[in-house]
Amino acid sequence: MLDIFRRRPEETPSYAGRVVSLCDEYGFPFWAAGGHILNGWAASCRGEMELGIELLRDGLAAWRSTGARLWLPIFLALEAEARAKAGHSETALQVIAEAIQISEETGERWAIAEVLRIQAGLLQAIGRPTDEVEALLVNSLQIARDQQARSWELRTACDLARLWQHQGRGAEALRLIQTIYHQFTEGFDTADLVDAEALLVELECAGLRPVDQAHAVVLGDQRY
Repeated sequence: MLDIFRRRPEETPSYAGRVVSLCDEYGFPFWAAGGHILNGWAASCRGEMELGIELLRDGLAAWRSTGARLWLPIFLALEAEARAKAGHSETALQVIAEAIQISEETGERWAIAEVLRIQAGLLQAIGRPTDEVEALLVNSLQIARDQQARSWELRTACDLARLWQHQGRGAEALRLIQTIYHQFTEGFDTADLVDAEALLVELECAGLRPVDQAHAVVLGDQRY
């Protein structure tokens, strides 16, 4: 799971393979299903989309067959991302809608900010109105902030900043990223922080200056 959070799939198959092997040997179907899901995510990250989707689908079916609903929102989000990469946009949207529904039914909301961020990206990819996409991202950002989920907050902030950048709101985008990025004190080699730093450099190279505090961006009850 830490590999998923850090977007580092390279070693995941070895861990997931050991999980599946041990579970098959000792009869633990719950965690065996989890191993297949992780293997599916890693395969999709490698570009093996058909294999990845098959493993994710089969792993999720096995997970549900045990009666488990725990972690379904984040696992379904992984499937939605894989299906989107494979060009199955409508299916991806159906999967992410199910993730949101299950989150509402079970109250498992620790990953809902990420689920909403992914939903926003899927809607943007099929050309839905910018206002709709922005509203989802702002909601995701606020939830992540309320949960003190800094990594989710940074991911969403980068997506929102890019949206603003294309709208000619680069100064607001720069301030948003700077405010969140500079709260981190470690992990600068991780994918999310590398991505955020690259976006910062891009915005700064455009000669932008962040808006001053008197004109700060207000999202929810937070000023950026």
